[in-house]
Formats: sequence, C-alpha cells, structure tokens
Amino acid sequence: MSDSVEVSPLFVPQADGVSIQQVSTRCGIPAVTLRAWERRYGLLSPGRTEKGHRRYSEADMARIQQIQQWLERGVPISQVSGLLAQPDTAASARYESSDGPWQEAATAAMAALESLNTRRLEQLLNGLLNDYSHALVLEQFCDPLRAQLAATPSLGGLLTVLDSVLVAKWSSRALSLAPRRRQAGWLLVPVGGALPALELAMVLNRPLWCLGSNLSAGELRSVFEGLAERGGGVLWVLDRWPTAAEHQQMGVASARGLAEACWGMDVSQLPLPAEVSLLTGRRQALLSELDRLQHSWSTT
Repeated sequence: MSDSVEVSPLFVPQADGVSIQQVSTRCGIPAVTLRAWERRYGLLSPGRTEKGHRRYSEADMARIQQIQQWLERGVPISQVSGLLAQPDTAASARYESSDGPWQEAATAAMAALESLNTRRLEQLLNGLLNDYSHALVLEQFCDPLRAQLAATPSLGGLLTVLDSVLVAKWSSRALSLAPRRRQAGWLLVPVGGALPALELAMVLNRPLWCLGSNLSAGELRSVFEGLAERGGGVLWVLDRWPTAAEHQQMGVASARGLAEACWGMDVSQLPLPAEVSLLTGRRQALLSELDRLQHSWSTT
C-alpha cells in the first residue's frame, strides 16, 4: 500500500478519554443518539475537556454496552435507567419484544404508508434513530415491516414506497461517511438492489463509499483502479444471486492488492476466489470482521 495513503485508526484512547466520534464508530451508535441518552434520559455522564468536548472513559464504554444489551432485549429506552440502577433485580427480569416501541411504530408506519404520508414515515424513523442505534432500528423496525409487506402481494406497492423512502434516507447519510482526501475506506458494491448495501453502511458507520446502483465490468474496474491508489477494501453486498458477469468480477479487487469480502443473502454455496473473504451473520457482527480485514491490508 502506498505510504501516501492515510489509514486512520478507528479507536485511539486519549489521556482524558475517548471522543464522541470514536465512541460512535466503535459502538455503531450515532452521536445524536449518545447525546440523547445523556440529555434526555440521564444514562450517560461523560467527562469534558476544557473546551467542553465530551470524553468517554472505559467505564462509560462498559455502560454503553449495558444499555445496548437491554435495548436488544426489547426494553424501551425510557426504562433502562431503572434497570441500570438495580442490577440485581434487573438480572432476572424478562422482557418481550412487545414491551419496546417497535409494534407501536410499525402500526403508525403502516398507517402512514396506506395514506402515502412519506413525511410522517420519515418522522417516525427520525424519532427512533434519536433513541436507538441504526442496527436496532433496522432489525426491529425496518426488517419486520418490509417482511410484512413482502408477504402480502397486494401490498407490493406500499413496499416500493417504503423502500424509496429508506433508500433516500440512507443515501443522504451515507454521503457523510465518505473518506477524507487520501484516506482509505471500504467500497460497498451492491449486487441487486442498493438498499441492503445502504443499510449495512448505516450500521458499519466507518469511512466508506456506497455505490447506488450496479455497474458494468468496465465501470467496476475503473473504480477499483481509483480505490487501489488509496488503499482500502471492497465489500460485495448481495441482494440476489450474482450473474456470471458479476461473479467474474469477484476477485479482481484483491488481485489489485485490496481487501475483498462478500456478504448478504445466503452466500455459503457461492464459489469465491480464495482471496475473497466470506462474511455471514447479522449486520453488526461485521464490524469486528471488517476491522480485522482493514488491519490486514493496512499493515501490508
């Protein structure tokens, strides 16, 4: 990799703690959500620098992990404070998914879709994203809602409306993740629809580019050449089985010295070149895998 390429460390502790941007990157939680946990719910109390910038300690990081665990169990954000204050009682508590905000939000979203009120749908998304991570909003709200619509042929039009709102929403946010000049990053290449790649970009919250559409072989090679000059990695995000032409492009990036991986629909039966890593599991599970791959190419 060229010495002129900047590979920024993802997590660099400082003497007075960790910045909110680094916490956001490490935990996959938007900075606006971390601020809401602090201001609205009193769940966090980070230190401050002389200039007023937040600094999070290892104890703060452990608390954030506890908050995430409760939220993944279905606990509403408004109830987490009490559970953190009484850990012995909370340890044996049981919660069902209906305890959280998801069913209410899904009902409201369905009503918004039926009336084609896309503004209301975006407001619902914004409200959830203020309190919960992208991973949780996607897993508990977007995925079930899309599955419900897809299971009913007569609601196919509403699914198209929902997807158009989500693509527009995540596309604008994905632009903010673009690496700085000369900074390396991941290139997410969709195979099929762009939505899965955009959703993954939201959860990864790493320096990356996310293509919005499928490219021809020649176009991809041109993009890979530009990426090779900066260093980085290519992640194929499958929304469908790749065509023969698309399959032939898998391995081209690694041949140019880039990290390369594949994730998405069941790809366990997809024959891949040895240099292309096969990634499976939930979106948030890819964070550590991509960090490992990033380290491998940044040290070569």
